[in-house]
Amino acid sequence: MLAAAEKKGVSTLTAVGDEELEPLMDAGGGDADLVVTVGGDGTILRAVSSAAKRSIPVLGVNLGRVGFFSEIAAENFDDALEKLISGDYTIERPAMLACFVNGECYGSTLNDFSIHRQELASITHLDLFVDGDSVGDVMADGLIAATPSGSTAYTMSAGGPVVAPKLDCILVTPICPHSLTVRPIVASGDSEIRVRVKCTCRLSGDGRNLRVLVPGDEAVFKKSEMTAGFVRFSKRNVFRLIREKLI
Repeated sequence: MLAAAEKKGVSTLTAVGDEELEPLMDAGGGDADLVVTVGGDGTILRAVSSAAKRSIPVLGVNLGRVGFFSEIAAENFDDALEKLISGDYTIERPAMLACFVNGECYGSTLNDFSIHRQELASITHLDLFVDGDSVGDVMADGLIAATPSGSTAYTMSAGGPVVAPKLDCILVTPICPHSLTVRPIVASGDSEIRVRVKCTCRLSGDGRNLRVLVPGDEAVFKKSEMTAGFVRFSKRNVFRLIREKLI
């Protein structure tokens, strides 16, 4: 791929893993026109966080099993490069979700943040609020706050709804709740989701552990000021992708 890009006169920088991507961006890659990820959905999720800070779009080249966010397979890279050079593409800008714990920002994710139990035999005990209104106590294995993009990820596995990509909303889904009255919630895209922690648990963002939460901590989830950016060569049908890839 590097040889193909350089043959077309495209300047490239390379990073192996997200631990190299962020320093590369700071060292001169921050004015790049595009980030190309080669791998699976996990690779894309990690790259999006760095690229979104600089409004750089991402082209996903799938080498993983699912490749839900990827746009092309590796063997189609040459054709994709021609389209990029000629401008035959669009940029999709899905919403991201921001998280704050006790007022401190813990970044933005494309899919979701989750609060989950710390120990195998324990459960999480949380107070949940939507726009200041109390939803009530949540006794469960955890709780997921997700974007529309994330509705096809962890949230779907936990029994949450699949929503159309252009819907402006935040999804709140309990994980294995211990009460039948606690159900998934679809809140407005400009809503503020607040969780008051009443036990020791853990906060994750797009599958990465972020920190331990202790009783009295408050986590707030709301739409991020950043958006992700994806190169698209054709219109995506999310429902077809679910049928084809999530089987």
